[in-house]
Amino acid sequence: MDKPNLINRIRRFYNLPDDHPDFLWTETSLYRKRLEQVKSGWIIAGLLMLSIGTTPAVVLISAFAGFMSLAFLERDES
Repeated sequence: MDKPNLINRIRRFYNLPDDHPDFLWTETSLYRKRLEQVKSGWIIAGLLMLSIGTTPAVVLISAFAGFMSLAFLERDES
């Protein structure tokens, strides 16, 4: 028997419904495609951080990449 992932365990702990639109969004093909694009973006950002190598640049690039990741994975209201 495989162990349930962390999100499912948290949802069960707080008795959150399984058919909530925000949870259903994470199971769509569009979300998975965007998640792969975010992963690629983080790899590029990491390589950029390694090539520049200064602390302020690393902080700035990681803050920007984190913001863009959250904004890009946001569910569309349409």
